[in-house]
Amino acid sequence: MVKKYAVFFILWSFSFAFAQETIFRGVVVDAKTQNPLENVVVSIQNSSITKLTSKSGKFEFHSPIEGEQLLLIHSQGCKDLMLKIHSNFGQIVYLGILQLEDIYSDEIPAALITLLDNDLSDDNSSSEMTSGLLQSSKDAFMQAAAFSWGQARFRVRGLDSENGTMMLNGMVMNKIYDGRPQWNNWGGLNNVLRNQEFSVGAAPSNYTFGGVLGTQQIFTRASMYRKGVQLTFSGSNTTYNWRAIGTYASGMDNSGWAYAISAGKRWSDEGYFEGTNFNADSFFISVEKKLNNRNSLNFTGFYTPNSRGKIQPTQMK
Repeated sequence: MVKKYAVFFILWSFSFAFAQETIFRGVVVDAKTQNPLENVVVSIQNSSITKLTSKSGKFEFHSPIEGEQLLLIHSQGCKDLMLKIHSNFGQIVYLGILQLEDIYSDEIPAALITLLDNDLSDDNSSSEMTSGLLQSSKDAFMQAAAFSWGQARFRVRGLDSENGTMMLNGMVMNKIYDGRPQWNNWGGLNNVLRNQEFSVGAAPSNYTFGGVLGTQQIFTRASMYRKGVQLTFSGSNTTYNWRAIGTYASGMDNSGWAYAISAGKRWSDEGYFEGTNFNADSFFISVEKKLNNRNSLNFTGFYTPNSRGKIQPTQMK
């Protein structure tokens, strides 16, 4: 009988101690890729409470500290995340999904780029890449130069597009004969060419040594597109009058397959200038098979035939 009471009091003391703690749970992911981050340090400021995230990015720790506390989430190469949390003894507090940003995201002027129609429709030109670099930058001067002066009147440090590197899934798209990318080769595929990374000038790139004007990398992996349907119809009075684009992405299914398709058309009998007709079609497909957590196979194909009339640029003296 005495042993039963002893066991009861021991268990009761454990439950009482548990009631004097708050359990915090959460998941740490990369803000850009949304992939879970492993071995991220999660700690409470001014205390010895420290935990590391698991392979799935999850963490759990018990806090006996009462009241408000500061939670620090730290990982090398990422910005520290500081949160204010409040202990409620005997409760489980789920902090949700916590996103860590790359520490270099502010140092590199442009990380994600949205292509404009002019960038995707221009033929081979010495300055056509410059406009894309300017308009995608966070720098106030470059943005003003791009929108106020335009690509024909401003070049970064006097450099032509041949001094930059344009890549599609790791493949250099600069022409061999002149070193310049020709955006017209993949024109009209705006919806599926928005996933990009850009490094300015001598800033390091994860994919190539690049050029002095920077490196632009476009991703077309099927799993990177948001699942759903996107339909676009717009009018313009510039190069063409009408544009229609339809895009569908399946997302990654349980069997490890993902695909994305897109088709578009741009046309006009006459653009802003007389005699400048425009007729362009665009087709895109991307299929990906996920082999495991570290490897996958992806196929990308596109076809963008076009026919149009242009005027010769003139220069006033």
